[in-house]
Amino acid sequence: MFDLPDSGERPQASASESESHTSSDPSATPGGLATDPPSAASAGRDADIWMIVERFFSAQAIYKRQYDRYEELVAKYVSQFGMPRQEIRLEPAELSGLLRFKEMERLRDEYLLPLKRATHSLFRTTDATDYLDRLVNDIFHEISILKEEHYNVLTYSAGVEERGARAELETILDEVHTMFPIKVHRLKHLFEEARERLETILPSFRSSVVLIRSLFLYRDDFVAAAYPDGLLGFYRSIYGDAHVYEGFRDVGDSFSASGFYESAIAGYQAGLEFLEEDTSDLDPAWRDAQAYFAGRIAKCEADLATLDEEEDGSNAQGESNA
Repeated sequence: MFDLPDSGERPQASASESESHTSSDPSATPGGLATDPPSAASAGRDADIWMIVERFFSAQAIYKRQYDRYEELVAKYVSQFGMPRQEIRLEPAELSGLLRFKEMERLRDEYLLPLKRATHSLFRTTDATDYLDRLVNDIFHEISILKEEHYNVLTYSAGVEERGARAELETILDEVHTMFPIKVHRLKHLFEEARERLETILPSFRSSVVLIRSLFLYRDDFVAAAYPDGLLGFYRSIYGDAHVYEGFRDVGDSFSASGFYESAIAGYQAGLEFLEEDTSDLDPAWRDAQAYFAGRIAKCEADLATLDEEEDGSNAQGESNA
């Protein structure tokens, strides 16, 4: 599994490192990644699964901040009024203050809407779809309802006495006092269900170059916050606990095959550092992986040195011609 691949003709780096994480070209990638040129369909699937992963985990983090703040404020009011939370009645300003309207709007429009479009694109057919697509759809609509009710509290409470609409406002407040906790907790549950389903799906996309490269490139961004151990959490979902190190192999091989040697070295080096920690839960093949990573680092460093020499020679030739 971890034999050094036949080097063949050395690939040339023809794109910048920053471009590589959005490329849908799977290139030749030993160790399980695609080796054929991408079709339009496979390129679309690559783009969709990355959009789903990035938007979903970011959206869940945003909603968690809203949820945690909501729970803290409710706990404060329970302590302040000395009564069970279901019996508390808040004034419009206090009630609307439990949630942040602009943040919910941003969550829906910038994260959930593109997420919903991507799950539709990836999973939906004329007569079926995946459970994840249904869950994302439910999350989108529940957030929309919650945002609308929050907006109603804000707008109806303004100038209510002048309009003589106190009774109408009280009706709305009654509805919102009942609806808010139901929706807030249901959304938390839906996000948890969707996460479980997404984690179940991820192993089937381990051959996606866009996914594998992007997870590594964003390892210090949302990836770090998605799990307590960041990138390793994704690798556990994709490869299983005993084969986490394969994630570093795949990303290193992918970058190396496309000529992005510095990123490849970073992937292999991260794999070596991981294997220096507790390996008791890993498949015994981790020892082969350790030797493989070291060998690939040496090969990539040699290729980088060759590129530097060729570049220096080309520059010198250009200067002499000038």
